[in-house]
Amino acid sequence: MAGSGHKFDRRFLFLAAAAIVLLFGFAGYRSLRTGAGRLFGDFFYPYLALVRSGVDAVSDQSLLLYNRAQLAARLEQLQEVNRQLAAQASAANELYRENADLRRLLNLPVPAGWSYAAAEIILRDPLLWNERFTINRGKQAGIAPGDAVLTVTPEGHPFLAGVIDRVGEHSADVITLYSPSLRISVLFPATGATGITNMGERHPTPGNIPVGYLPAQYRYTLHEVALSTGFEKNIPGGIKVGELSYVEEAPSRFSNALTLSGLLRPAAGFDSIRFVVVAKRSGEAR
Repeated sequence: MAGSGHKFDRRFLFLAAAAIVLLFGFAGYRSLRTGAGRLFGDFFYPYLALVRSGVDAVSDQSLLLYNRAQLAARLEQLQEVNRQLAAQASAANELYRENADLRRLLNLPVPAGWSYAAAEIILRDPLLWNERFTINRGKQAGIAPGDAVLTVTPEGHPFLAGVIDRVGEHSADVITLYSPSLRISVLFPATGATGITNMGERHPTPGNIPVGYLPAQYRYTLHEVALSTGFEKNIPGGIKVGELSYVEEAPSRFSNALTLSGLLRPAAGFDSIRFVVVAKRSGEAR
């Protein structure tokens, strides 16, 4: 019996010693691994570098086996691959930009009593590029003539781009602020005055639209912000329309002119616009 007790004690001591060794081994593994890695890396570096240089030398020698025509063909192949990669990178950047634009549109705050429907521009007339375009939403999406069409700034602020003109089942035509037929009221909150787009005595200039019926008793300043008034049934109020870029001088005290004309620079950029949202009144017969 005493012999079996001594055997048990020896086994217990052996297991305890093995556990201690493993514990210290795991505890020091990270430091040992780092030190050993540096040691073996420095030791084997000349041999590894020699293998790499040998591979490069073989590759260089293989290039020497090609004649001029074959080298030219290889160069043309590599240039074609580079062109394809550049096109793919450009397409990826364009998709990223469009995705960001669409996200900003979908995150626009919706005024009370309104709802927004996102749409994509699918057709533009080259001769009337800034005056009208076609979107991929129509009657089935609840779009109606006169609905406001908005775009968004990189900061996420809405701009008025135009209004719905004609509506089909799955598409709709939009006339923009540059269209001479679009006449809407605008408010200049800095002075409290109102005017009407595409009216007055001034003729449009590149990048500007006429604004007329500005009350002559106010004193206007350039770059005054113009907002939608909300007088039009289907256009929410307070949406930025543009900025005043020109206004006639105030008439003299002996003049009987009651209104002034000026020019308005639309806030929305129409050259590269791709997505828009259509504002629709909620819970109201259309």
